[in-house]
Amino acid sequence: MHGGNIYQAKERYGRTRFIDLSANINPFGPPDGVLERLAGKLGSIVHYPDPESVSLRARMSELYDLPFENIILGNGAGELLFTILQALKPRRVLIPLPAFSEYRRAAEAVGAAVTPFFLGAKGWARLPLPESARETERFAGEWRGLLSGQDILFLCSPHNPTGTLLKRKQFEILLEVAHTCGCRVIFDESFVDFLPDEKRWSAREYLAGYSNLTIVYSLTKFYSLPGLRLGAAFGRASDLKRFLQARDPWSVNVLAQEAGLAALENKTYAEDVREKLTQSRNFLYSGFERQRFRSWRLRPTWVNFALLELLTGKADRLTESLGKRGILVRDCSNFPGLEGEFVRIAVKTESDMAQLLSALREIEDEESFLGGR
Repeated sequence: MHGGNIYQAKERYGRTRFIDLSANINPFGPPDGVLERLAGKLGSIVHYPDPESVSLRARMSELYDLPFENIILGNGAGELLFTILQALKPRRVLIPLPAFSEYRRAAEAVGAAVTPFFLGAKGWARLPLPESARETERFAGEWRGLLSGQDILFLCSPHNPTGTLLKRKQFEILLEVAHTCGCRVIFDESFVDFLPDEKRWSAREYLAGYSNLTIVYSLTKFYSLPGLRLGAAFGRASDLKRFLQARDPWSVNVLAQEAGLAALENKTYAEDVREKLTQSRNFLYSGFERQRFRSWRLRPTWVNFALLELLTGKADRLTESLGKRGILVRDCSNFPGLEGEFVRIAVKTESDMAQLLSALREIEDEESFLGGR
């Protein structure tokens, strides 16, 4: 269901080293100071962690301009999704597809019925952007019908796996309609930190005005901490207390809390990462265009991953061909709502992107790969 299974890949392909483009993790490693902080805190594992993560929450409160009581932490965004659904026990949830598989799994774990809304490979670009009052009312009316009787609406922007963005105006309409329908919005902004300045906005600013909004946020992906697991939820204090009652009190370990503190102390890291990723993304897209591939199309993205659409051949064959060459990508065949054949590739270093392009060139030149689906 997920990328990043380097252990399985080693067994499958008989290799010890890979370029892992199957997981959407910042490739430049954690901020300076994190590894040193962890090394100095190893002795602390003989004690239980702070169950309330007070120091890290206080730091996040300061940086993200949120009251301390409006923040809780978890063992990654995935754990928090299950915790929130366990606490709320919704009857019906609406999930725009394709989507991160944990939305459906968390819903089904509490017996909720899932209503799909199909975005397809266009992601949020499929939705109209209302300009006039009439268009706004039409858009709102359509979503009133969709959200009637729903307990939860899942939204994700930047969207995984398409890399598309929900426009601020679209979000405001959806949030307001959900509010009038008595429907909670769980907004997943796990990839928001990867966005360039002119495109980046967070739903945090809407928390004060909307009691039906809960935000899920990841520190794992941007700060390159997938092995430690660290995520946050933002929302009303009363909601967060309710969520905590459904969660293991020790879910955020000592080292994860220390890593989070050290990561957030680095004031230049975020902008440096965004600049490097922009360069890598531009390198990938310009290189892809120069290659004039006939077999696949690279769809536009604003973040650190993109969908590669296969115009010929099958996704599992491409995944296998790349894996044999030491490059892991995410086969999207098990993403409901994607019509066609797609793989998702993480945008990493320029060197990684150059090796991907070279491998794609080799694969396309093999006549055995080409042909119909």
